[in-house]
Amino acid sequence: MLQIEINRCSSISVMEAWVPPHTGALVALIDKLRPCFAGNPSDWSDDLPLLFDKLRSLSFGLRAPAHRHVHFAQTDIAGLGGFMESLRGPVEFLEVSGFFANPWSAASLRRNEVRNASVLRWFLDPAGGHGCGDALLSHVLGRVRAEQNDRFPARPSARCIVAVEECPDGDSACRVDIQIDDAAFFLIVEVKIDAAEQPDQLERYCKIAAARAGSTRPWAVIFLTTDGRTPVSAGNHIGKVLSVSWRDLAAALRRAALGRPHIPRFLATSFAAHVTSL
Repeated sequence: MLQIEINRCSSISVMEAWVPPHTGALVALIDKLRPCFAGNPSDWSDDLPLLFDKLRSLSFGLRAPAHRHVHFAQTDIAGLGGFMESLRGPVEFLEVSGFFANPWSAASLRRNEVRNASVLRWFLDPAGGHGCGDALLSHVLGRVRAEQNDRFPARPSARCIVAVEECPDGDSACRVDIQIDDAAFFLIVEVKIDAAEQPDQLERYCKIAAARAGSTRPWAVIFLTTDGRTPVSAGNHIGKVLSVSWRDLAAALRRAALGRPHIPRFLATSFAAHVTSL
């Protein structure tokens, strides 16, 4: 048994050898890692991309400050080598099984706003065939309910239509990235990655949304950016705009994937990993 001491109080134990070609041992290994993280596993899994980003920014060659006490545990080199060797089989199995495939890279999404908006529209559509149902759209509705208007329903209706590159007011010069038209609400999603806001852009979208929603339906505009910044073009309608970052959306996608079959979970989590890097 290899035991690695972490923070002097928690440990990871690898007790069973991997039996190819089954992935149960890999699941068991991940399960043994859970005590190393506080709180619900779904919470810390959302933060792992941030953890790795932080680790990449560290300079391990710097000396620790003199006032800090640094504890160095003795390393069992042979045991660590055995531990790494035990991971070879599961990793090789995942490679040949396609678990490391990246369909979004193959589709050349990169930082293209139109292509990323198209995939996002698919995940927002409860009838999109992605296998996550209305989980992502229900998360967005929950954010709007909590921060702006509790008249929004908790979930979309069966008559919800999610479209991309639409002209809500019939003017081809005013094309929105994503339009969500439900019998109970109306939403516009403005997708930003590299492009800047146009003059009065969000204010125009708010006026369009208000006109389409009428007096009976609540409405809002989602401003989706890499950093979740507040828009500068909303004018007097700023209170109707909800700022969301791609990282927020990625976390929601990972939560939407929990408990789903393998293919929907893979699609949602791989797209979440892609948009986290935008």
